[in-house]
Amino acid sequence: MTAQDYIASELADCSRYALSEADEQLLKSAGLEEFIYAKLTSKRFRKWAIDEDSEKQVRGAIKFAIDRGQPVQFRYPFGGYKLWRLPTSPEVDWAELFSIAYHAKHIAPVAAAYQPGVEFIFSSDDIIVERMDNVPVADTDAYFNSFKQLLGMFGEHFPDNFRMDIKRVGDLYENKDDFERELAANIENAKQFYADSAHAEQKQKMLKTSELNITWQGAKDLTNFSPAEKQAMIEMGPVYHDAYGGVSKRREFLRGEDKIVVFTTKVSKAIAVGTTRSTITKFWTGFGVLEAAEDDFTPKILSPDQLEAWNTREFDEVQMEFAGLNNFDRLRVYKKS
Repeated sequence: MTAQDYIASELADCSRYALSEADEQLLKSAGLEEFIYAKLTSKRFRKWAIDEDSEKQVRGAIKFAIDRGQPVQFRYPFGGYKLWRLPTSPEVDWAELFSIAYHAKHIAPVAAAYQPGVEFIFSSDDIIVERMDNVPVADTDAYFNSFKQLLGMFGEHFPDNFRMDIKRVGDLYENKDDFERELAANIENAKQFYADSAHAEQKQKMLKTSELNITWQGAKDLTNFSPAEKQAMIEMGPVYHDAYGGVSKRREFLRGEDKIVVFTTKVSKAIAVGTTRSTITKFWTGFGVLEAAEDDFTPKILSPDQLEAWNTREFDEVQMEFAGLNNFDRLRVYKKS
């Protein structure tokens, strides 16, 4: 198998699943709801244990869909941008392709067993990115459009009862003034929250992410900011994060008895599955590569620091036939160490 063959297979086959004899037996003995729950929480995909609240949410959403004969609903909230530190920014790269394929494989057994199928929506948080990280709107637009185009390429191979899409939270608000009023009120609450020393440890963890994500020469040229001004912007990162996370239409779109949240790492009432079978780096902050071993490939998503470390290893930059998108004309293939 070549790298080109592997990518073609990922596109064409990730959403298709043939029920095995064991699957048929489980369906017969335990029923459809239990089958779907077992497949969604399988250790083949799940990277963290399912707690009681998450189990209740997932089981409830499965029952909600089956009782109404509707597709099982999935939501994946994410940044909606490509980290500016990566060479492929501002558009999608192989990281997004590998992650889309991985999530499709995760939910494919549901569509195979349940005729109404599945709907998996990537929920983009790009409306907050400019003020939070100084990333230009032109860059988040480029990312959204390239992500949409990549999903369209996958969609050409999806079964009729299998749907994946991307939705911007900002588009849920017909009147952006409503969003701004909600956000402003939430910002004041978040400032008070982080002013409390009891939340100092949580704040420090988020400040590290904030500092890594801010580009000082982006939507505005902030390179001449004083150290104090830069620190003040970094400290707004956790505030913006929490304030934005509480806006009503975002919560309505992601949460509710009919929805299953899937995410990279462990969050409340969700299934944590990573981004590929062997990585948990967020695809929008990572760079996609393949690791080769004999006649097989393992997709990897590398953070900027991981990418720098991997650059000391031997790799081939393989020319790829993948028309229509930037960043897909070549693919790094590393030999397994």
